[in-house]
Amino acid sequence: MTLATKYRPKSFSEVIGQDHAVVALRNIIKNQKIHNGYIFSGTRGIGKTSLARLFAKALNCHQYDLDNGDVCNNCPSCIDIQNNSHLDLIEIDAASNSKVEEMRELLDSVQFSPSNGKYKIYLIDEVHMLSKNAWNAMLKTLEEPPEHVVFLMATTESDKIPKTIISRCLQFNLKIVSDNSIAENIKNIFKKENISFDDGAIDLLVELAGGSIRDSITLADQAAFQCNNNITEAEMSKFHGLIDKSSVDKLLSDISENNVENIINELKRFYDLDTNYQILFERVLAELHKQIIQEMLKGNDPQDAHLYHQFFNSGFNESQISGRAREAFEISVLKCLSFRDSRKNSTEEIKDDSKKKSEDQSIEHSKKTKSKIPEKSEENIEIEESKQTNEEKKLDPKLWFETFESLDIVGPTRTHFANLEIKGSSDNKVIFIGEKMFAKRIKENNISELKKSLENAGFGNLDIEIEEIDKVIDTPSNNWKKKRKEQIEDFQKEIINSSLIKNLQENYDKTLNKEKLIIIDHEE
Repeated sequence: MTLATKYRPKSFSEVIGQDHAVVALRNIIKNQKIHNGYIFSGTRGIGKTSLARLFAKALNCHQYDLDNGDVCNNCPSCIDIQNNSHLDLIEIDAASNSKVEEMRELLDSVQFSPSNGKYKIYLIDEVHMLSKNAWNAMLKTLEEPPEHVVFLMATTESDKIPKTIISRCLQFNLKIVSDNSIAENIKNIFKKENISFDDGAIDLLVELAGGSIRDSITLADQAAFQCNNNITEAEMSKFHGLIDKSSVDKLLSDISENNVENIINELKRFYDLDTNYQILFERVLAELHKQIIQEMLKGNDPQDAHLYHQFFNSGFNESQISGRAREAFEISVLKCLSFRDSRKNSTEEIKDDSKKKSEDQSIEHSKKTKSKIPEKSEENIEIEESKQTNEEKKLDPKLWFETFESLDIVGPTRTHFANLEIKGSSDNKVIFIGEKMFAKRIKENNISELKKSLENAGFGNLDIEIEEIDKVIDTPSNNWKKKRKEQIEDFQKEIINSSLIKNLQENYDKTLNKEKLIIIDHEE
């Protein structure tokens, strides 16, 4: 007998991690408010079918303990249900009995009274697999059910159950079991089975189970055979293709320090160890999530960690679709390194620019202190101020993109005029041209906002006209797209020509090329 079958809960008190559902079911029996349909939904291995069977046992238990809210496990009804031989518990798998004919055959027995229990119970597992016609056949029985009939349905995809069925049933959404509950349960089982273990092995089992109590017990059973009842973290890691958790910390540290050589060696080591890249992805994402929270609590801006998390999360999602987890993981690492390189270069450029600017300012200041400043008469000052006041800038159509960047318009006004081109301008008028979908949406208030912004920028009070044409080319929006495309192409060339890619091609994967490099623009 497998451990999962041996340690399947036989009473409500043995159910792990579903206290909310257990309390509700106990109160239903205690108050004798029995509904005719129940749905138990949730992910795999968290106790849906087990809880449904326990509820069936409780409904027909001859010596149910109302004070403690639990079955006796001694009466004939409890023993028969435990042995899968109770005549009034009809259990079917909807995946292999999904047709309407099979459902009608099942429902033919609804009219007959229970043989030796109080209720005739139909337990349908994976109920979402039923066909549309099978649901329709079942609906009539749920609308006007006999008092002695109870339907218990278990599903991992409750969204596929028709709303007409859900509205006639009580639904219990079961939760993923907590890591602590799973760990304690595995330890108790190992102690009962005289299996030795270390804490690292328990942590790995909990991680691999992913919140599923059944998966954790099955994995524990497998580990016991693999390790001959002496379960250690090292043996578990080797069996499941896992690396030690310190490797994740080392990898992220090397990325932060831009240590290309160490990262290449780590990626080669992961490959040689036949690493489980899905678990590796999950560990990296969990560690980055932890770092982000820690930095936020310290009042720091975890910008790098945020971006790394985006890279690895994107890679993980792509690996789920393509099935090429190793390549997706390696490309995620390369993205992080490319980001570090670009930031380093940008920082150096900023420092150089700042240094040059500072030197220029010092020279200029030196020149000013050496030269004499001529005194101006009051009359000359008034004439110059008058010239500056009356002199207004002219709006050059060729510089519309640069001018638009400096304007303080926002919202719809900015969106509309970003897609227009200047046909011509004079001292007091500007003519815009644009495609119909943008030009016709511009309202008077949008024009007023643009006029005010142009006036604030020193172009004076201009009249604005808008004409519709089939196609425009030289708009701020098109300029942005062109500029962004060039930046992406430059970024791709930089990665392809980097020493990191060359090292990977020489020492690791000769097939690594431009086609395998996917650039995701997060600004789109």
